[in-house]
Amino acid sequence: MRNNNVTETEPASILPTDTQLSRDVVRRRNRHYSRPLKIRRLPMQHGWYWLIEGFMLCVRKPAFLSFLTLPLCIIAGVTFAWGPPYVVELLGPVLYPGLMLGVFNGCRAIDRKRPLNPGLLFSGFRRFAFDLLLAGFINFIAITAILLSTWLIDGGMMWRLVMHAEIPDVETTSFFYSSFVIAILSTLWSVMYLFVPQLIGWWRLSVPRALIFSLKGCLFNWLPFLTYAFCFGFFIIILSALVINFFELLSEGLGVVVCAVFLLLIIPAQIASFYVAARDIFGFPRRKRSKKRPSGSAADNQRKRRVQA
Repeated sequence: MRNNNVTETEPASILPTDTQLSRDVVRRRNRHYSRPLKIRRLPMQHGWYWLIEGFMLCVRKPAFLSFLTLPLCIIAGVTFAWGPPYVVELLGPVLYPGLMLGVFNGCRAIDRKRPLNPGLLFSGFRRFAFDLLLAGFINFIAITAILLSTWLIDGGMMWRLVMHAEIPDVETTSFFYSSFVIAILSTLWSVMYLFVPQLIGWWRLSVPRALIFSLKGCLFNWLPFLTYAFCFGFFIIILSALVINFFELLSEGLGVVVCAVFLLLIIPAQIASFYVAARDIFGFPRRKRSKKRPSGSAADNQRKRRVQA
């Protein structure tokens, strides 16, 4: 006899729900870290501390940091001036995040007194090559858009100066306005792009999230960055220019040698100061400690206790 009071229910689906899927994605993404990424708000004097600690890191291993920053200087300087058009301009911004992450990993190794090796320069490309190259391609698009934005103001003078090394008429007002626009847009993009390599390599963020967190980190700590810019501009640029001119007056050609020595010290120290800023603002992810299973005699004792119980 059939019971009409029994209601038929749909069989439970073997597929996970959307909530379970989202939880699994978050759990899988954060399974290596014990604390979330947080942005710290630092006082104004930290800008001065960043500059000092950057120089201290550079003094500890000056030859190693100079070796790590040498490819960046080649891409930005010699290769940019002598390379074929539109080729180096593409390779430089695209390779910048990966090489910069290698320099930051070197600074981290020096800071934590770990063994150093030249392979740290390409350590970022080993695990995060796709994200770093994507960030570099976005960097190239942004730089190209900034240069093209001045075409309506100066008729392409700034573009020809950067791409073809054609010296324009500096006395024109349009070139002055285009230089002002480039300075503002480049500063905004630099602020948004400053910590992208570290956030991709250390915190394993995607490129859009790394851009957002980099912008937030700079905006939340604009007072330390203002102090840093003032100290770097006064104590580094102005004083080094005075020292170089003094040596040039003593002996012709000596100022060029002093300028080269200053660049070998200032560029690694500046990059090291950016590492210190990223360390203080974002910190490092803490690895979760995996629970070790008992082995040997401890495991045998546990089995005996279970059998006796």
